[in-house]
Amino acid sequence: MILDEARVARARLASADAASSSVAEAEALAKKKNELRALAAKVESLANRRGMLRQGDVPLSAAPDVEKAKQLCRMVLARFTESPKSATLVDKQRWTKLADTLAEINVSEETLQNQDWKSYHRSKLFGGATPDQRRQTIIQTLPTNIEALADYTRLHQKFIRYRNVVPNNREELNEVQECSRRLSETDQQFVNNNDVPPVVQLFFSAIATSSGANLDLLTSEVIGWLRTNNMLNNYAVRAR
Repeated sequence: MILDEARVARARLASADAASSSVAEAEALAKKKNELRALAAKVESLANRRGMLRQGDVPLSAAPDVEKAKQLCRMVLARFTESPKSATLVDKQRWTKLADTLAEINVSEETLQNQDWKSYHRSKLFGGATPDQRRQTIIQTLPTNIEALADYTRLHQKFIRYRNVVPNNREELNEVQECSRRLSETDQQFVNNNDVPPVVQLFFSAIATSSGANLDLLTSEVIGWLRTNNMLNNYAVRAR
């Protein structure tokens, strides 16, 4: 009787141990699956964004070399196919090497895309005056200028959101490119529609830059025109 009960107890313990091992193995594999899924999703997202930017005519640097990562993936897959266990993945630091390599690729690619986008935004898209700068160079009493400045301000707010942020899809890229185009058109309209004398326009062009206008541009003709149009109080002299 006692021997039979011992045998039953041993069998139950063995079954429980096997079940416990199976659960632990399943949990270990699930953890690795989630880790790999996150890394792969990032790789895919960056690859898709690279393709989208290229199609949108954004100049891009060469992508990071992924041959090492491909070789590691093939090697880990081959070993895991031979012995589909979590221990196979972590043996000889296989998993650590693979995860580190994929993470490195993601960091390198994201850094390149950020740098390339900032360069494109700075050199290829609208680089004119801000709304505050432009406000000082137009006759604000003209209804056409009031409406145009409101539209200019709205477009500029959308535009600068992407100065340091890479668009994630074609819709966002189209939006920033369209804002750039419309800002350039509106800015040119300000220049064409204000009947501003050339010397005043030269002064306006200078103050719309980051360095401002030299005092030699503030001639008597410019001062007279600004006074006539009630714009003289818009400006102040500052030492550099």
